[in-house]
Amino acid sequence: MILFTYKTNSEVSEINGVYRFQIDFPSSFGLKFVCMYLFNIDNTHILIDAGLNIPDWKKTFFSELQKLNLSIKDIDYLIITHEHPDHIGLMKEIKHKNPNIQLLMHEITHDVIKWMTDPKNDDEIKKSADELTARTIKYGITEEMAKNIFGFSTSMHRMIPYIKPDRILNDNDEITFDSTKLKFIWTPGHSLGHICVFEESNRHLFAGDHILSRITPNIGTSMMNPSIEKKFDFTNILDYYLKSLDKIDELNPKIIFPAHQEVIYDPHQRILEMKKHHDTRLSEVSKMIENKPLTPYRISQIHFGEDLDGMNTLLALSEILSHLIYLENQNKIKRIEKNEKIYFIKET
Repeated sequence: MILFTYKTNSEVSEINGVYRFQIDFPSSFGLKFVCMYLFNIDNTHILIDAGLNIPDWKKTFFSELQKLNLSIKDIDYLIITHEHPDHIGLMKEIKHKNPNIQLLMHEITHDVIKWMTDPKNDDEIKKSADELTARTIKYGITEEMAKNIFGFSTSMHRMIPYIKPDRILNDNDEITFDSTKLKFIWTPGHSLGHICVFEESNRHLFAGDHILSRITPNIGTSMMNPSIEKKFDFTNILDYYLKSLDKIDELNPKIIFPAHQEVIYDPHQRILEMKKHHDTRLSEVSKMIENKPLTPYRISQIHFGEDLDGMNTLLALSEILSHLIYLENQNKIKRIEKNEKIYFIKET
């Protein structure tokens, strides 16, 4: 549990039959609130994501639900888009309040949560964090900064809940109702097991953090269950993300309901904007290292600034690395190792 409280403001709105629970979220990442979505298909109530496990946040959500003359016991499905704490916080409590609710998540999301929250894996998690720390130091961050950042990861099991899902999802799985289908699309990038949920008849897309209205979600990988590393090569994670955007665009959604920021009413245009954003960043990063080798950390400082806190430093580095590796896989740049540091360069 995250042990702090803050003043919560909330807003519940109905958009095309979808209830949008917008509740404040104290964040330094430009994301001022978290949204959960509730809708009904053929007398079946479906909830997207489980919010934050913070006392005031939880109290606010249950209060807003009650104003709609509903309780957790009225909800039939809880679908988790990905494993980050602001999306799974109340998962265990919701299941406890309603044992009949069907909890669904992608297989990778389940593997990550189960691995990270099991105290039996503490040694393995610490080893993984140490390896990631060493790798990050090679990318240019100081040893002290790296240890401070990744020390947080080893206590993750104290911050997020684990409960066994009722159904494990894979790409393109579906639930069929009399009037429509729910389709689950695997969209790795921001998170390895991230899914979007597409309701076919209304062409509503519940996008989690995959597509946001004003910013692009952070792209990159961090610690992962070793069993996942054996199944998938997520090294070029930006390539996964861009292909995931194309998968969503092909569905031709009418409205996108994101977990943060505003509802998106022109999904195709927003997807084009996000792809252009990444093209621009690829170009900018490439120009920075023309005939001038730089570490990924130094590139992130030039691109994002030098006054970031520890977590935002990690996010900036992760973002830059995803773009460098994408360019490297296209043979547009190369890496060199010197004095136990990794540099990237574009030779012209």
